[in-house]
Amino acid sequence: AVATGCDETIPVNTETKTVALDGARRAEVGLHMGAGELRVRGADQEALLEAEFRFNRERFRPAVDYRLFGEKGILEVRHARRQGIPLGNVRNTWDLSLSRAVPLDLDIDLGAGESRLDLRGLLLSSVDLDMGVGEMRLDISGPHKESFRIKIDGGVGSGRLILPDEAGVRIHVDGGLGSVDAHGLSKQGGYYVNEAYGRSDVTIEIDIDAGIGSLDLRVEPADRIRA
Repeated sequence: AVATGCDETIPVNTETKTVALDGARRAEVGLHMGAGELRVRGADQEALLEAEFRFNRERFRPAVDYRLFGEKGILEVRHARRQGIPLGNVRNTWDLSLSRAVPLDLDIDLGAGESRLDLRGLLLSSVDLDMGVGEMRLDISGPHKESFRIKIDGGVGSGRLILPDEAGVRIHVDGGLGSVDAHGLSKQGGYYVNEAYGRSDVTIEIDIDAGIGSLDLRVEPADRIRA
């Protein structure tokens, strides 16, 4: 009874939120999601964040906080209530657009569910990703003007990384991973690298500490047409 009371089912709500940069010249963005579906993409927009949330549990009602420290904006998106194990029919979707106007440090913490992270065109300084349980697709296929690092802590599930061909990429995979499929990469001294590694002025270093599951690594050109 206590668990049911804390996990009240409600009609599906749709809420929108816009967060202005307020003069920030760079930003740290933290996305902390429990169970549900997360969609993130870059957009040519003035606001740091344009968001739409759809949920049918009070515990999934979003909380969006933004603070400005000098020229740096700090944005956090999370659930307003502490998470537990969701029961019954769950609807929880975040559809987020982030600005391509300023450099971003991304910290993404996923629970159980599916995530589609299309980071093409964003000015990335760093990405720290906790996969959680479920399926994750991360697209960083570029183009990129600056080097940056990505750290991925894998969970139980599967991950697909879409990688650029014009920027150098080096990937280190550690941990008990079920399988790795690498397309357009070669093995070099314990790392997976693309053809541009060591030749490009821009380098993306990726560290993956994986759990149980599978990883699909694919190099694709930035100008490809995607369905």
